[in-house]
Amino acid sequence: MKIARINVDTEKLKYEDISEESKYFLLGGRGLSSQIIHDEVPPLCDSLGEENKLIFTTGLLTGSPFPCSGRTSVGAKSPLTNGIKEANVGGRPSIMLASYGIRALVLEGKSPELKFIFIDKDGIKFDSAEKYKGFGNYKLHDDLARKYGKRLGIYSIGPAGEHLMKAASVAANDLEGYPSRHAARGGLGAVMGSKKIKAIIIFPRRSSEVRISDIKKFREVSKPFAKELAESKKNFSIYGTANMVRAMSAYGGLPTKNFRMGSYDKAIDISGERLHELVTARKGRKRVPCSPTCVIKCSNIFVDENGNHVTSSLEYETIFANGSNLLIDNLDDIARIDHLCDDAGIDTIEFGVTMGVAMDAGKVKWGDAQKVFEILEEIKEGSKVGKLFGNGVCHLGKEIGFTRIPHVKGQGISGYEPRVFKAMSATYATTPMGADHTAGAAIAGRVASQTKDYGELTENKGKLDLSYELQLYTAILDSMGCCYFIGPSYENMEIIAEALNTMYSTNLSRDNVISIGKKIIKNELIFNERAGITQDQNDFPPFFREEPSNPLDLKVTFQKEAFKNFWQKLKET
Repeated sequence: MKIARINVDTEKLKYEDISEESKYFLLGGRGLSSQIIHDEVPPLCDSLGEENKLIFTTGLLTGSPFPCSGRTSVGAKSPLTNGIKEANVGGRPSIMLASYGIRALVLEGKSPELKFIFIDKDGIKFDSAEKYKGFGNYKLHDDLARKYGKRLGIYSIGPAGEHLMKAASVAANDLEGYPSRHAARGGLGAVMGSKKIKAIIIFPRRSSEVRISDIKKFREVSKPFAKELAESKKNFSIYGTANMVRAMSAYGGLPTKNFRMGSYDKAIDISGERLHELVTARKGRKRVPCSPTCVIKCSNIFVDENGNHVTSSLEYETIFANGSNLLIDNLDDIARIDHLCDDAGIDTIEFGVTMGVAMDAGKVKWGDAQKVFEILEEIKEGSKVGKLFGNGVCHLGKEIGFTRIPHVKGQGISGYEPRVFKAMSATYATTPMGADHTAGAAIAGRVASQTKDYGELTENKGKLDLSYELQLYTAILDSMGCCYFIGPSYENMEIIAEALNTMYSTNLSRDNVISIGKKIIKNELIFNERAGITQDQNDFPPFFREEPSNPLDLKVTFQKEAFKNFWQKLKET
């Protein structure tokens, strides 16, 4: 495997083999992108300037039959948080990129004009994309499929990325060809836009350069695990991540009305059960894999009343941010918001949290879906109004003089009420990634080890340990190219060690694998501290400590000092 470095200005290429002697040997995905950023990106650089680098990395297990291992990590210094960032995405491209023997694609410099990057059997090439300027992701992917074939793998930006909006995402096409999978958080689409790369287009190839040292032993590890996941995650396959809507509302942890409530009286109308009914009645699709090796299949294809594709997939986070958070109780409206976000190339979470603040401040009426549609069109146009709403929740709050903003380190908080989910509050406050639930999703029922007692969901007891362990194990899964739904747990780190050993002829123990996660987070913390993001900033806006949640009457109760010292034991190892 190799690292491909591309100067997008001069179009010069440089390849670096990843040998057993390389410091990158057992790094992939988030681990590799974070290492390169730590080593090569000046922490105080302009995130939209020439010195920042945008890195697409495949996982250590990507291209193998290991379940749910076909994800891409996209990394850079974030224009939203001004710290290190990795955003994770499924879809077609990761396995296709790995098939060319590319573990990391590093974009350096800035192009003077909008370009495409093509990857095929003859290597990496460039072409002008100027005539595609302003294209939404849907039209862009449709045109590229017509011109070059339907089996392409594509990473792209929409107009929001071209306009350098700090909530812009990077799209990846799904297995049906729709640009519906997004490396959404942290504004990495703006970094891609700053480099003037409209899309990276990967052509299919018949063979793969991914090698497995002992395929027989590898399958002895991966096949039973895949069967176990398919059986244990059946409910996800039927109802998708939207299955969590009613449950989170029942727990009092579904953010509603700009985090003024934790329960939504119309949760049933936007629930996984309701989504299942609509998709089934309209002959959409359920049990859809997000990437070629996915066995959980929690995605769906949502169509309108006439059977026309709207979005795939309609997920819990999008439903929270643009549903309960905005008091929009119609799944058709939420699905349209999802489509418009994907087309413009904007993070549905950051956008929904931004709209929640706008509604709370009286700038938009609660539940006004039509106005939300209009604002998304403004984002696509890059108008003054569009830029007001497309640069993240903190930007909007500053511009309109509103201070009740649900964020950590500049990034909007996602779909779990931190006053209720105590371990999630620790993750939000302490992750180097900003308020990112995927960094260590301590949702109801999740534990990091089957042998430990982490206490009750709404109590502080055990929650710092739970968040710490989940963050380590999740960093490892991100580095494997794996979906964290397979389980960021101590027990699964043994399976990861066995898979790596049979793939790379290594002799790793579970502790060796856990050390990889520790190294990743250490690198990220060092980068952030050099960028001026210190552990003193591990905290929430005051209202989370001052206003009790409704209906559970809870507050964020960890002392700031606990968040500040959260990573101390990691630094000492």
